[in-house]
Amino acid sequence: MENSQTLVSGGQITSTYLGRVLTLFGLALGVSAVGTYIGFNYALVYMMGSPVVMIGIMILELALILTASKWMHLRPLNYFLFAFFAFLSGFTLAPIVYMTLQSGNGEILYRALGATMVTFVAAGLVAWNTNINMMKFQGFLSMSLIGMIVVGLIGLFFPFGSMMEAIYSFGGILLFAGYSMYDIQQMKFNTQRNEMEAALALYLDIFNLFLFILRFLGRDH
Repeated sequence: MENSQTLVSGGQITSTYLGRVLTLFGLALGVSAVGTYIGFNYALVYMMGSPVVMIGIMILELALILTASKWMHLRPLNYFLFAFFAFLSGFTLAPIVYMTLQSGNGEILYRALGATMVTFVAAGLVAWNTNINMMKFQGFLSMSLIGMIVVGLIGLFFPFGSMMEAIYSFGGILLFAGYSMYDIQQMKFNTQRNEMEAALALYLDIFNLFLFILRFLGRDH
Protein backbone atom coordinates (compact mmCIF):
# COMPACT_ATOMS: atom_id res chain seq x y z
CA MET A 1 0.00 0.00 0.00
CA GLU A 2 2.84 2.35 0.88
CA ASN A 3 4.63 1.54 -2.39
CA SER A 4 1.45 2.22 -4.34
CA GLN A 5 1.07 5.64 -2.73
CA THR A 6 4.69 6.44 -3.51
CA LEU A 7 4.20 5.56 -7.17
CA VAL A 8 1.07 7.70 -7.42
CA SER A 9 2.85 10.59 -5.75
CA GLY A 10 5.82 10.22 -8.09
CA GLY A 11 3.49 10.19 -11.09
CA GLN A 12 1.84 13.39 -9.95
CA ILE A 13 5.23 15.07 -9.54
CA THR A 14 6.26 13.97 -13.03
CA SER A 15 2.97 15.20 -14.50
CA THR A 16 3.35 18.59 -12.79
CA TYR A 17 6.96 18.87 -13.93
CA LEU A 18 6.00 17.98 -17.49
CA GLY A 19 3.25 20.58 -17.47
CA ARG A 20 5.61 23.32 -16.29
CA VAL A 21 8.22 22.44 -18.90
CA LEU A 22 5.71 22.38 -21.75
CA THR A 23 4.15 25.65 -20.58
CA LEU A 24 7.54 27.37 -20.69
CA PHE A 25 8.28 25.72 -24.04
CA GLY A 26 4.98 27.01 -25.46
CA LEU A 27 5.72 30.47 -24.05
CA ALA A 28 9.09 30.48 -25.81
CA LEU A 29 7.50 29.54 -29.13
CA GLY A 30 4.88 32.26 -28.77
CA VAL A 31 7.38 34.97 -27.82
CA SER A 32 9.64 33.85 -30.67
CA ALA A 33 6.76 34.27 -33.14
CA VAL A 34 6.17 37.80 -31.80
CA GLY A 35 9.89 38.53 -32.24
CA THR A 36 9.77 37.38 -35.86
CA TYR A 37 6.68 39.51 -36.54
CA ILE A 38 8.24 42.64 -35.01
CA GLY A 39 11.57 42.07 -36.72
CA PHE A 40 9.91 41.53 -40.10
CA ASN A 41 7.57 44.51 -39.92
CA TYR A 42 9.58 47.10 -37.98
CA ALA A 43 13.30 46.33 -37.98
CA LEU A 44 14.05 44.51 -41.23
CA VAL A 45 15.78 47.52 -42.83
CA TYR A 46 18.23 47.82 -39.94
CA MET A 47 19.00 44.11 -39.83
CA MET A 48 19.40 43.75 -43.61
CA GLY A 49 21.37 46.97 -43.92
CA SER A 50 23.84 46.45 -41.12
CA PRO A 51 25.53 43.10 -40.51
CA VAL A 52 26.85 44.57 -37.26
CA VAL A 53 23.30 44.57 -35.85
CA MET A 54 22.81 40.88 -36.62
CA ILE A 55 26.25 39.95 -35.28
CA GLY A 56 25.55 41.90 -32.10
CA ILE A 57 22.23 40.12 -31.56
CA MET A 58 23.81 36.73 -32.17
CA ILE A 59 26.60 37.47 -29.68
CA LEU A 60 23.96 38.49 -27.14
CA GLU A 61 22.05 35.23 -27.77
CA LEU A 62 25.23 33.21 -27.32
CA ALA A 63 26.01 35.06 -24.09
CA LEU A 64 22.53 34.26 -22.74
CA ILE A 65 22.96 30.56 -23.54
CA LEU A 66 26.44 30.36 -22.01
CA THR A 67 25.32 32.10 -18.83
CA ALA A 68 21.97 30.31 -18.55
CA SER A 69 23.10 28.11 -15.68
CA LYS A 70 23.73 31.29 -13.67
CA TRP A 71 20.49 33.21 -14.28
CA MET A 72 17.99 30.34 -14.50
CA HIS A 73 17.68 30.20 -10.72
CA LEU A 74 17.29 33.95 -10.21
CA ARG A 75 13.60 34.81 -10.06
CA PRO A 76 12.03 36.86 -11.58
CA LEU A 77 15.09 37.69 -13.73
CA ASN A 78 15.10 34.17 -15.17
CA TYR A 79 11.64 34.57 -16.70
CA PHE A 80 12.59 37.88 -18.30
CA LEU A 81 15.85 36.56 -19.78
CA PHE A 82 14.19 33.33 -20.92
CA ALA A 83 11.52 35.30 -22.80
CA PHE A 84 14.12 37.81 -24.02
CA PHE A 85 16.21 35.02 -25.54
CA ALA A 86 13.17 33.57 -27.31
CA PHE A 87 12.29 37.05 -28.60
CA LEU A 88 15.80 37.64 -29.92
CA SER A 89 16.00 34.28 -31.66
CA GLY A 90 12.64 34.92 -33.32
CA PHE A 91 13.78 38.44 -34.19
CA THR A 92 16.78 37.05 -36.11
CA LEU A 93 14.47 34.86 -38.19
CA ALA A 94 12.97 37.93 -39.87
CA PRO A 95 15.72 38.34 -42.55
CA ILE A 96 15.57 34.61 -43.31
CA VAL A 97 11.79 34.79 -43.75
CA TYR A 98 12.18 37.87 -45.95
CA MET A 99 14.82 36.30 -48.21
CA THR A 100 12.76 33.14 -48.55
CA LEU A 101 9.70 35.15 -49.58
CA GLN A 102 11.78 37.27 -51.98
CA SER A 103 13.05 34.15 -53.71
CA GLY A 104 9.49 33.45 -54.81
CA ASN A 105 9.31 30.24 -52.82
CA GLY A 106 7.23 31.31 -49.85
CA GLU A 107 5.54 27.92 -49.72
CA ILE A 108 8.86 26.51 -48.50
CA LEU A 109 8.23 28.27 -45.18
CA TYR A 110 4.97 26.40 -44.66
CA ARG A 111 6.50 23.12 -45.76
CA ALA A 112 9.42 23.66 -43.38
CA LEU A 113 7.08 24.48 -40.50
CA GLY A 114 4.98 21.39 -41.20
CA ALA A 115 8.02 19.15 -41.57
CA THR A 116 9.49 20.55 -38.36
CA MET A 117 6.35 19.81 -36.36
CA VAL A 118 6.05 16.28 -37.79
CA THR A 119 9.74 15.52 -37.16
CA PHE A 120 9.70 16.95 -33.62
CA VAL A 121 6.53 15.11 -32.61
CA ALA A 122 7.78 11.86 -34.17
CA ALA A 123 11.11 12.19 -32.34
CA GLY A 124 9.23 12.87 -29.12
CA LEU A 125 6.99 9.83 -29.48
CA VAL A 126 9.94 7.57 -30.22
CA ALA A 127 11.95 8.95 -27.30
CA TRP A 128 9.02 8.66 -24.90
CA ASN A 129 8.20 5.07 -25.78
CA THR A 130 11.51 3.48 -26.71
CA ASN A 131 13.53 1.25 -24.39
CA ILE A 132 16.75 2.70 -25.82
CA ASN A 133 18.56 4.91 -23.34
CA MET A 134 19.24 8.15 -25.24
CA MET A 135 21.49 9.39 -22.43
CA LYS A 136 24.34 7.25 -23.74
CA PHE A 137 24.38 9.29 -26.95
CA GLN A 138 25.15 12.57 -25.16
CA GLY A 139 28.84 12.51 -26.07
CA PHE A 140 28.12 11.61 -29.69
CA LEU A 141 25.58 14.42 -30.01
CA SER A 142 27.98 16.94 -28.45
CA MET A 143 30.83 15.97 -30.76
CA SER A 144 28.50 16.06 -33.77
CA LEU A 145 27.35 19.54 -32.80
CA ILE A 146 30.95 20.77 -32.59
CA GLY A 147 31.62 19.21 -35.99
CA MET A 148 28.58 20.93 -37.50
CA ILE A 149 29.69 24.29 -36.08
CA VAL A 150 33.20 23.88 -37.52
CA VAL A 151 31.89 22.87 -40.95
CA GLY A 152 29.40 25.75 -40.84
CA LEU A 153 32.20 28.24 -40.13
CA ILE A 154 34.20 26.84 -43.04
CA GLY A 155 31.11 27.32 -45.21
CA LEU A 156 31.12 31.04 -44.42
CA PHE A 157 34.46 31.43 -46.19
CA PHE A 158 34.09 28.69 -48.79
CA PRO A 159 30.40 28.52 -49.86
CA PHE A 160 28.96 25.04 -50.25
CA GLY A 161 27.87 23.62 -53.56
CA SER A 162 24.37 22.15 -53.93
CA MET A 163 25.42 18.63 -52.95
CA MET A 164 27.43 19.74 -49.91
CA GLU A 165 24.59 22.03 -48.86
CA ALA A 166 22.17 19.09 -48.99
CA ILE A 167 24.51 16.86 -46.97
CA TYR A 168 25.19 19.55 -44.37
CA SER A 169 21.52 20.48 -43.99
CA PHE A 170 20.40 16.86 -43.72
CA GLY A 171 23.10 16.25 -41.14
CA GLY A 172 21.71 19.16 -39.12
CA ILE A 173 18.21 17.70 -39.34
CA LEU A 174 19.43 14.34 -38.04
CA LEU A 175 21.46 16.01 -35.30
CA PHE A 176 18.59 18.07 -33.88
CA ALA A 177 16.11 15.25 -34.28
CA GLY A 178 18.56 13.29 -32.11
CA TYR A 179 18.81 16.15 -29.63
CA SER A 180 15.01 16.33 -29.53
CA MET A 181 14.86 12.65 -28.60
CA TYR A 182 17.58 13.12 -26.00
CA ASP A 183 15.96 16.14 -24.33
CA ILE A 184 12.44 14.69 -24.40
CA GLN A 185 13.65 11.48 -22.77
CA GLN A 186 15.51 13.60 -20.19
CA MET A 187 12.24 15.36 -19.48
CA LYS A 188 10.61 11.99 -18.83
CA PHE A 189 13.21 10.50 -16.52
CA ASN A 190 15.19 13.41 -15.08
CA THR A 191 12.63 15.49 -13.20
CA GLN A 192 15.45 16.98 -11.11
CA ARG A 193 16.49 19.03 -14.12
CA ASN A 194 15.53 22.70 -13.92
CA GLU A 195 12.20 23.21 -15.76
CA MET A 196 13.47 26.29 -17.55
CA GLU A 197 16.63 24.49 -18.64
CA ALA A 198 14.53 21.64 -20.04
CA ALA A 199 12.21 24.07 -21.85
CA LEU A 200 15.13 26.03 -23.28
CA ALA A 201 16.70 22.79 -24.56
CA LEU A 202 13.44 21.82 -26.31
CA TYR A 203 13.12 25.30 -27.77
CA LEU A 204 16.66 25.20 -29.16
CA ASP A 205 15.97 21.75 -30.60
CA ILE A 206 12.88 22.76 -32.54
CA PHE A 207 14.30 26.16 -33.55
CA ASN A 208 17.45 24.65 -35.06
CA LEU A 209 15.47 21.78 -36.55
CA PHE A 210 13.32 24.34 -38.39
CA LEU A 211 16.38 26.24 -39.64
CA PHE A 212 18.03 23.12 -41.05
CA ILE A 213 14.82 21.84 -42.65
CA LEU A 214 14.25 25.26 -44.23
CA ARG A 215 17.85 25.27 -45.42
CA PHE A 216 17.48 21.79 -46.87
CA LEU A 217 14.24 22.61 -48.71
CA GLY A 218 15.58 25.90 -50.03
CA ARG A 219 19.07 24.72 -50.95
CA ASP A 220 18.45 25.15 -54.72
CA HIS A 221 16.93 28.60 -54.36
